[in-house]
Amino acid sequence: MPKSPLMICILFSQLIVGEIIGELSFDNRYFFNAGLQEQKKNHTSFSFSPEIFKDDSNKIFHFKAKLRKDSEDSGRDLNDIQELYLINILEDKEIKLGVSKEFWGVTETSHRVDIINQTDFTEGFDGEEKLGQPMIKISLERQWGLLDIYTLLGFRERNFSGNKGRLRLPLSINEKGPLYSSSSKNKRADFAIRWSNYYDDFDIAISHFSGTSREPRFLPSANKINELVPIYEVIDQTGLEIQYLLDGLAIKGEVISRSGQGERFSAATYGFEYTQVGVLQTRIDLGWVVEFNHDDRLESSPFVLGTRFSFNDIYDSQILSGFIVNDKSKELGFLLEASRRIGECCMLSLEGIYFDDTDEDNGQKKLFQAFKDDDFLRAEFIYYL
Repeated sequence: MPKSPLMICILFSQLIVGEIIGELSFDNRYFFNAGLQEQKKNHTSFSFSPEIFKDDSNKIFHFKAKLRKDSEDSGRDLNDIQELYLINILEDKEIKLGVSKEFWGVTETSHRVDIINQTDFTEGFDGEEKLGQPMIKISLERQWGLLDIYTLLGFRERNFSGNKGRLRLPLSINEKGPLYSSSSKNKRADFAIRWSNYYDDFDIAISHFSGTSREPRFLPSANKINELVPIYEVIDQTGLEIQYLLDGLAIKGEVISRSGQGERFSAATYGFEYTQVGVLQTRIDLGWVVEFNHDDRLESSPFVLGTRFSFNDIYDSQILSGFIVNDKSKELGFLLEASRRIGECCMLSLEGIYFDDTDEDNGQKKLFQAFKDDDFLRAEFIYYL
């Protein structure tokens, strides 16, 4: 007998379609310094992601799970159903029922409006990896645009690296005793709605979310020194996404206004990406990314200057790099992401992060202070089943 609900889902799904695809991955992160709590420099992990997809006329079934085991940090271990849904396509609408991941947003560096799924904070620094969310989604496509209506069934708490893990905050996080502003705690049903449409080269989306915030605040623990307790509050968030395409120039922006976490605040990410096609008469495309950030809760926010090389070869080779600059706090960060397919079976990727945290005291709160010893390189090998 299977020992977990995840294994039951895998076996049940296999009975439906008879074949499992997916990927196996192995990655190693090498940190150039020991951690603030003397964590090790080498961290390895292994992941298995089985996936099943079946398209049967007006019904779509999709299953995807992720199992991860880390060599040093049990807090990074994962046993997650990321997709397990059925879509019923009717004449004038689509109904999705089950566990799914939904992405909102248009910018590259910070996805302000993306709020449906909880972030898998142990997987990456950029916050793009998400956990599956149980939901009922109804999509209505009309001449005036696409309307998505969500009922989100239950809440998933954010996971954090353990005491031996990296990247992590200087203080430990009490994940077993989180606080909630709702008496229903993690059983509360949340609601969201999003309208989107496009007009020639202009895309726009307006969304509203009402429910438990996926982004917790932290309070000092009443029972233990040097420990923080996450508190998940009920919020209302309204978001706007815009994107305008002008030849090789893409102008993008995301803005939110949120209440429920203290005073109402707003936050925004906006900028552009310009693509030069066929640089130096080659098939390589070079993209320039410039994005600015603002958050009412912060004294200062960084801006990003990046480049994206697309080699347009049979190996789908890409290199994305960028500087994160906070002029007021005198902080500088550098990000690197590169990937290349190996034949039809595999992919090799490289990720690097560098934090140039100055010790200069200029009275500004520093965003990278907790990660000043966490510069690392990560190599990942993926084998497609």
